[in-house]
Amino acid sequence: MTRISLQRWLYLYALVCACLLASGGGAAWAVPLHHNKVLILNSYHSGYEGSDDAVQGIKETLLKALPETDIQVEYLDSKNYSGKEFDARVVDLLRFKYQQRHFDLILSTDDYAFNIIEAHRGELFGATPLVFCGTNSFDRSRLSGKHGIIGIDERPSFKDTLDLIFTLHPGTGNVVVIRDDSVTGQLNNREFRQAAAQFQGKALFPDWAGLRLEELTSRVKQLKKGSVIVYFASFVQDGSGERFSSNEALRRISDVSPVPVYGGWEFNLGKGIVGGRLLNLREHGAAAAALAVRVLRGEPTDTLPLVSPSPNKDKFDYNELRRFGITKGKLPADSIVINEPPGYLWSHRLEILSAISVLLLLALATSFIKLINSRKNLKIHRDALMQRNHELEQALSKVKVLEGIIPVCMYCKKVRKDEKSWQQMESYISQHTEAQFSHGICPSCFDDNFSDKRAK
Repeated sequence: MTRISLQRWLYLYALVCACLLASGGGAAWAVPLHHNKVLILNSYHSGYEGSDDAVQGIKETLLKALPETDIQVEYLDSKNYSGKEFDARVVDLLRFKYQQRHFDLILSTDDYAFNIIEAHRGELFGATPLVFCGTNSFDRSRLSGKHGIIGIDERPSFKDTLDLIFTLHPGTGNVVVIRDDSVTGQLNNREFRQAAAQFQGKALFPDWAGLRLEELTSRVKQLKKGSVIVYFASFVQDGSGERFSSNEALRRISDVSPVPVYGGWEFNLGKGIVGGRLLNLREHGAAAAALAVRVLRGEPTDTLPLVSPSPNKDKFDYNELRRFGITKGKLPADSIVINEPPGYLWSHRLEILSAISVLLLLALATSFIKLINSRKNLKIHRDALMQRNHELEQALSKVKVLEGIIPVCMYCKKVRKDEKSWQQMESYISQHTEAQFSHGICPSCFDDNFSDKRAK
């Protein structure tokens, strides 16, 4: 086979393949679509409400924007375990499971997962882009000289919440902090102390960190008017070492507290805190996922903001507001209040809707009856009109009308037909109408023509 004929065959083969692909008949030849693969490193365990909310926000936002994304979650369980030996085992596990696997992007939630990946990113995932969230009061200098890392700072709004406390409770002179003594608790406490420093001289800020649940409830019961609690414990242990979740411990503390309890995270709302300017971890995760979507769609991380602020909102629990006599009018504008009972109209909506339905049904029935009666009356009037019209038509069929001036002889009473001829009136009328004539003799004419008076 010559070189020219080989080139022709190759050209023909390429043309056939192109035609098959263009017509859809070559689906088996098509390159499969790329599915983004994303790994979420969760600092804690499945069932921990805060990080679960963040993961839920991440998944919802990612899959809405990129439905074909494959998402895998790795739980590092750092609430239940800690220490250098544990850290080493976590790194070994990640290396064993993922060193040979490719991911298009890594997402980390909370400080522990970011700390691990920050220290071991190169050996575990190479230059794979990283988006972090849930890191408490993040120090931007940690990203100096590093590429491919961006995220959302989990920074509670303690300053705003303290402003609110002193506005709603002007006699406050004692703000008690209840927190855990974990790394996360220490970072949050550092942020709180920076905020509280602006209120020095206005109140005391005792720190009840790491106390057992029994001691906490005992101390809380003894608090007097003028005290307020700020709660941001991730967990609390009892005397036997059993660990209670943030919300379980909060409920026990709030139930015995004679003073208001405020917080910094929305997952505690409805569980015993009055409220505050709260951090919503679901929205926090969604904000991180929005950055991840931009990276997966091809935007370079260097063009995106390295650290974005946390999306916090003023939120309150109506039950706690009522318990401590706080009116909605004192809250910041645009505050969100949960558990608020519905107004009269909403609470009686079934009765109101039922009454409206009955009234509408009665109105409809009345209108229907009126319509039936109207149709009957209309039929009666229509039939009468048709009968009258029929009678008129019959009458008109028998009448012909003579109009204008009829020239009549004043002596013989003949009618002039034209300039030269005259016609008997009876004949003229019969000719121009449907009237017929019969002849008789009136009494006067009879006397004039046939009576004895005339003979004499």
